[in-house]
Amino acid sequence: MSRKQVGLTALSLFAMVFLWLFIRMGESDRLENYILDSAVYDEIVSGRRECDGELLKDIMFGSEALFYDRMSHTFYYSVAEGDKHGFNPVVILDKKQSGVKFSLRGEGITDELISSGRKITCMAYNEEAYEPYTLVVTTLPLMNIEGEGYMSDEDVPMEMTLFDNREEAQVRIWESEGTIARRGRTTRSYEKTGYKVELSKKVPLLGMRRDDDWVLYAGYNDQEKIRNVFSCNLWKNSCAGNNSFGIDNGVEYRYIELFINGMYEGLYALGYRIDDRQMGVSAEAENGCVYKKVNYASEYPVTWTEEGTVPDYEISSKRLSEEQEAARWQQLYDFYEGILEHRDDDAWLLNSIDLDNSIDMHLFLNLVQGEDNAKGPYTKNMYITARRTEDGGYRYLYTPWDLDITWGNVWVHEAPNYTVAYGFTPEDSVIWTSGSLYELLSNGNREVRERYLARYRELRAGAWSEEVLLEQLNDFEAQIFDSGAYVRDRERWVNGSYVDNEVRLSVFKQYVLSRLSAMDRYFDQIETEELDLPPRLSGGDGVND
Repeated sequence: MSRKQVGLTALSLFAMVFLWLFIRMGESDRLENYILDSAVYDEIVSGRRECDGELLKDIMFGSEALFYDRMSHTFYYSVAEGDKHGFNPVVILDKKQSGVKFSLRGEGITDELISSGRKITCMAYNEEAYEPYTLVVTTLPLMNIEGEGYMSDEDVPMEMTLFDNREEAQVRIWESEGTIARRGRTTRSYEKTGYKVELSKKVPLLGMRRDDDWVLYAGYNDQEKIRNVFSCNLWKNSCAGNNSFGIDNGVEYRYIELFINGMYEGLYALGYRIDDRQMGVSAEAENGCVYKKVNYASEYPVTWTEEGTVPDYEISSKRLSEEQEAARWQQLYDFYEGILEHRDDDAWLLNSIDLDNSIDMHLFLNLVQGEDNAKGPYTKNMYITARRTEDGGYRYLYTPWDLDITWGNVWVHEAPNYTVAYGFTPEDSVIWTSGSLYELLSNGNREVRERYLARYRELRAGAWSEEVLLEQLNDFEAQIFDSGAYVRDRERWVNGSYVDNEVRLSVFKQYVLSRLSAMDRYFDQIETEELDLPPRLSGGDGVND
């Protein structure tokens, strides 16, 4: 490939043959043999003229074509997990002329080099000239997007290349054409933005589900770059399957480092969105619909817009006819109107929701302090799926989404990046006071209350235990910090939210542990007392009765 490209489309037969020959020759052509003493390196530089683009096209480490940031003349090498030669790979040069050599100045690859984010000075050279480069080494997968023009809110044609460095990866290099566009609402105003990517084919990127609809999460306003990834994965691993429909009602993310048009963009997380296929609904079967709550508002009372939609919602389901779409809006309106109409009818309320899912959602949003998702009767950033039941009615399931304002962080319009770090204390609870479950608890339904309390104890003994959560956080900490990606992201986006590099996730871990203790105290108290819920709201104007 040319240096104007970052990904490798395929290994040529020529390269494969030379790789085999190099490996057969033994250690002599491995990276360690390209390292020069600093004084010798500097002497070579001093006796030659500096050039640009005359000597070298590309570099391969083993079978991996290195990603290249052409703005900074930096090669990026992703160490494959479990590769015993990962720190000392075979080097293959794609030269522009004969007699070109390659050298590193004074050091090779070490764990400390990677975690510190330090770059290795290197060069290609011949008898007359040298080309200076730097080499960055990471332990994360790498993705490049080559788009036609600038990234915008509109879909832009692009080509995607992903290098999957996971030990269990069956395919190292994924490629696809498609489109890319910026995504988000408030976050679109950030320097570092998120993106949505539509591929031309469905592929299981980084071991996740086979899909063509992907999101790239930027984490610009999260000082530890952990909250949305940790929280979404926590929901998926602990609560997503706990529903009567047997649906995997969650999403997940994997960390990567991203390039766009040959320029390094920093630490991102690759994930996907809830869709019809995952939730088991379709326009053809007319068996349900997926909605998304996009604005912070209450349904007490639910209303209509002039266009015949429910305010602050979007229909996420695809391929609906105009008639079907109108029916789906009516269905959502009837659900919320029915809650108020039947708020004292426990049988109706129980039949309107998947109770296990609603309990999990209520507990989860309180645990993570998801005030940007639910604050009293006001909700936002959640998917709501209507699933038809055997009796012809509909039961509703909830899925949390966009969980960056969690675990102590609060959204404040006047704050830098709209976020105040640890504006909450671990003692602060977030109680969701709308929907059928809230009405059931307010009615004092003993069976629901017991299931609510028992589910919390079950989660705390298993998926929400200190041991399980710390194990997950230690793994995320290694990905974010030991890869060096956090340092590079901070260098790339100086106005973003960050902690000192040495702090890593230490403060966040302690906050999570303190939050678990506070939740335990809260539930110890309500085990013997009435559930401490805010007063019911009226259906007229959203004020307390």
